[in-house]
Amino acid sequence: MWGDVAIAFLLAFIVAFMATPYTIKIAHKIGAVDVPKDERRMHKKAMPKFGGPAVILGFLVSIAYLLIVMSMEGTINLTGPDRLWYAINTECS
Repeated sequence: MWGDVAIAFLLAFIVAFMATPYTIKIAHKIGAVDVPKDERRMHKKAMPKFGGPAVILGFLVSIAYLLIVMSMEGTINLTGPDRLWYAINTECS
């Protein structure tokens, strides 16, 4: 279990790390950059403001990995009703 979580963490890091240069290029193409126009800005050059998709992609890939591995191991049931939900639904009916 903890080995799967560690692999998912590393997978999310690697995917986000590899996707970040592509999101930087996309940010420059669509104009999602913060250009320093006055003295209040901390940066001296244009900084991209489009890092979210890389992080979200890493998160989604790691969640997909965990769901697939846990369903193969039998620790999560994605195909049928869970016993708890089945018990709750039959008591309420």
